[in-house]
Amino acid sequence: MPLNLRQIEVFHAIMIAGSLSGAARMLSVSQPAVSRVLATIENRLRMLVFERVRGRLQPTPEARRLFSEVESILEGVRRFNALATDLAGGAHVELSLVSSPSYSEWLIPVTIRRFRARFPDVRIKYRPLPFDSLLPHVLLGHADLAISTMPPPPSANAAARPIGHCFIECAVPESHPLATADVVSAADLVGHTFISYGRDTPFGRLSAEFFAAAGVLLQVDIEIRSTPEAMGLVREGVGVALIEAFGARRSSHDGVVLKPLAPALSHPIYLVHTNVSPLSAMAKAFVDIFKRVLKEEGRDTAIASTLPEQSPTVDPAGRR
Repeated sequence: MPLNLRQIEVFHAIMIAGSLSGAARMLSVSQPAVSRVLATIENRLRMLVFERVRGRLQPTPEARRLFSEVESILEGVRRFNALATDLAGGAHVELSLVSSPSYSEWLIPVTIRRFRARFPDVRIKYRPLPFDSLLPHVLLGHADLAISTMPPPPSANAAARPIGHCFIECAVPESHPLATADVVSAADLVGHTFISYGRDTPFGRLSAEFFAAAGVLLQVDIEIRSTPEAMGLVREGVGVALIEAFGARRSSHDGVVLKPLAPALSHPIYLVHTNVSPLSAMAKAFVDIFKRVLKEEGRDTAIASTLPEQSPTVDPAGRR
């Protein structure tokens, strides 16, 4: 029968130490344990590998031939263990992720900064993509995970689960009349240049439902597809915009004030990955840090937990 790695390791230790007691010390085991393994080795090989000469072990010619092959085997084991240690610590590891564009200005950068502080050796590839490009990126194996504003369709070969909530808020220029309001209602937005998402997008539909529930008919003056575009327009004083709060949450808003909506409007944030293989250790670590950022930096999580989940309808043509 062939030898296993442990038996080869014991054989190597005896060859190096020249005695059972020395091998036992090298391996941090008892001498009887080494003796039992040696007996198993010779039984499996059906030949003596050591002769007992005046109480000492003398390797046979066959043992010396075997020993010439042992070092390369154990070197492979050492490389294996070194690689496993590096992978566990993030060395020589690459993490590829994509997200909806709305998270590219604040939420993902904050998470990457915290992740890199813990795993400085991990190389990161990050792409903000619209959903019709985001999902194929994951399914084709170009990204380990995606942070998305909506889930994949049931027919997709992908796994998805909500990992947090995000609020829709109103971004207004700091000199705007609404900048001093505590909250902004649908009626408050009438008469102002209105920036929002297209009706073919999940958040366009959410916004439309927000106004319909209040009995307000409001046309979109400037249609955008993601939060960074809306923030740029508001920053220039073009108008007011409904945006994702996590898309622009920063210490300084460059002349932009964020106001909560009344009633509050929220939606789930989804983790998406292929269901062909589980997430890697580094991907799981990134998700854990991402969820901590949501909890620590987000708005009142107690309020979020009381809000009903509003899952956007999947529209393969809609982009976010």
